[in-house]
Amino acid sequence: MAQWLFPICNVGFKTTLKLFSDFKIEGQENIPDSGPLLVASNHLSNLDPAIVAAALPRPPVFLAKKELFRYPVGSHLMRGYGAFPVDRHRADVRALKWITHQLVSEHRTAIVFPEGTRSKVGGLLKAQQGLAMIAMSTGVPIIPFALTGSENLQNPLRVLKPAATLRLKIGKPFVTSISEGRTSRRQMAMVTTEIMIRLAKLLPDHKRGAYSDKCDVELKETSEYQWLASKSVGVNS
Repeated sequence: MAQWLFPICNVGFKTTLKLFSDFKIEGQENIPDSGPLLVASNHLSNLDPAIVAAALPRPPVFLAKKELFRYPVGSHLMRGYGAFPVDRHRADVRALKWITHQLVSEHRTAIVFPEGTRSKVGGLLKAQQGLAMIAMSTGVPIIPFALTGSENLQNPLRVLKPAATLRLKIGKPFVTSISEGRTSRRQMAMVTTEIMIRLAKLLPDHKRGAYSDKCDVELKETSEYQWLASKSVGVNS
């Protein structure tokens, strides 16, 4: 897809982050050098996609609520930034097919917010199962991003002055079990929970929300992903 707007916005936003924010990133070395990648992040504000993208070495794609594509100008800008519309109120097969193509055929990095919407309480909300479905059907590794401090950046105009103390903690990439044949709802639910547990463990205790009592659960449906940074090659463990 033609992502003409992203480079301009990303450079500008990184500059404003340096000028107005106390922005620190931990674990950037965990990001694989190449290959398709699913970035799973918690969601606190309208600026989260731009903040997460600022930490990535390659331009990402992502899904955004279809309401942002309602008018031609807005739709043109969103697509130029790398976004594709998704209906958050139903299983949007078209959006899932699009993001799967970006991962499998184009080897892109895709940002996904598994909660499906912004958390207004600060802690993690119960996740939807779309991310697990994509990961299980493609085998693409997932990397958890835990963001704190963006709660007060709700107004999109704050992109011009994102004054905040922002912390982004990046975990190690992992893969899900790949189901042969039709995936059961139970298995998808278990994978979704494990994805969110890995994300929750990167957050402070009071930010773990719906997963605060699950962080001691033994992980059986996911495993760490090993990649060779020197050769830019990833190998499943």
